[in-house]
Amino acid sequence: MSLQTRLRIGLYALLAPVALILATDRLVVWRFNPLDSNPPKAVVLYSAAWCGLCAQIRTCLKASGVAFEERDVEKAVRASAGWWALRVRGVPATLVGSELVYGFDTRELTSTLDSAGFRVTCWNSSSS
Repeated sequence: MSLQTRLRIGLYALLAPVALILATDRLVVWRFNPLDSNPPKAVVLYSAAWCGLCAQIRTCLKASGVAFEERDVEKAVRASAGWWALRVRGVPATLVGSELVYGFDTRELTSTLDSAGFRVTCWNSSSS
């Protein structure tokens, strides 16, 4: 076997796992992207049990009477896949219809929720 053939085989052996990872990533985005399937006024909170900011958002949504679905990205594979498809790399991430609010930006959260018809007043102006 020639050197060129061995190098070609080695290159393919290195590229095959990369191609598999990229294909898997694209499949997750295609299959689980919640931006495509979330109803217009549905609120979804992507969270983790240890996340203090997630708890603050959860408490505020409950206090304001906003119906929401909480998806723990560390406990549910489907929640993790949806979170991954959104391309966020941390929690909290709040999806309101097709609008995504990443982190604990109270001004953006309030504005996005207000646009969907939800009134939230439990954050003070200094927490954004």
